[in-house]
Amino acid sequence: MPRAPRFFISPDQVLGPEIAISGEDVRHIANVLRMKPGEELLLCDGQGTEYAVTITSVGRTEVSTRVLSIAKRPLSSPRVTLAQGLPKSDKMDLIVQKATELGVASIIPVVTERTIVKLKDEEKRIGRWQKICREAAMQSNRPDIPSVGPVLSFIDFLRISHPESGSLLLLPWEEATLPLKSVLRQKQEACRIVVLIGPEGGFSRKEAELAQAGGFHLVSLGQNILRTETAAIALLGMIQYEYS
Repeated sequence: MPRAPRFFISPDQVLGPEIAISGEDVRHIANVLRMKPGEELLLCDGQGTEYAVTITSVGRTEVSTRVLSIAKRPLSSPRVTLAQGLPKSDKMDLIVQKATELGVASIIPVVTERTIVKLKDEEKRIGRWQKICREAAMQSNRPDIPSVGPVLSFIDFLRISHPESGSLLLLPWEEATLPLKSVLRQKQEACRIVVLIGPEGGFSRKEAELAQAGGFHLVSLGQNILRTETAAIALLGMIQYEYS
């Protein structure tokens, strides 16, 4: 039996046994999928709760549904935050998409000493990245959607990055000699992981030392020097492998 189409909603759309769907998803349900009353959907609130619903009516601006059952899906553990040095062009779009597929809980764009790009229309760009997160979470069947935080300077990020007990802080650096694998296997109990990835050109020595003083492990991803987008995807893939 084919799986019911799946869409994200916000928790405030759940009104007892009824859930109303609005926005762009209405067009997709009505005009692309051509769904009718009586057919079923799976609605996810982005925080791990899923609602199996049946459509009761399809309008031009709203699809009304009735809840059939409710299920909780566990969120990935450990919770991973990706602090990404802003790269040039549209590389951040790719990083956000793949980081979502690889299970990150949050993404923070960071301006570092070697950041080249001058971000314009920050609010618009963050909105775009949040939309990419939503689409990638839907495609990859995640129960939650990563959050995209405001752009921070490297120093400001270190200031707010006060880790709780059990956190693991990682900064890949081309001059590091400590293998990532050994750190991950020594920290299997980590409940939260923060990954700090540099932009094109990587981190300066001063930045690496400041991060290390703030509790970050300077780790090596191997002998090859990776592009910023490759480093983020490779490291997140290694984390998923070790903790899955």
